[in-house]
Amino acid sequence: MLEIKPKFHLSLPSLSLRQPKTLQLSPVVDDDDELTTAVQTDPIDHDDNWQLTDRPDEAELDQFWTKVEDDISHDPSWFKFDS
Repeated sequence: MLEIKPKFHLSLPSLSLRQPKTLQLSPVVDDDDELTTAVQTDPIDHDDNWQLTDRPDEAELDQFWTKVEDDISHDPSWFKFDS
């Protein structure tokens, strides 16, 4: 009869109590991609014109979502489940 003898060779990582070397990162390379260029050339005060109101403009939201729904419904790959 075949007898299987379990042999476990489990090696654990060694833990060191001495101070590890500090992590050194390489410098960032500017590759002049489109996103980097857009971020660097965007004016600093461009995005601070937000104004919060207590209640949203319901007509504007309804008009926006109607346009989104209409755009999606005209997509040939869109499938509508409820009809």
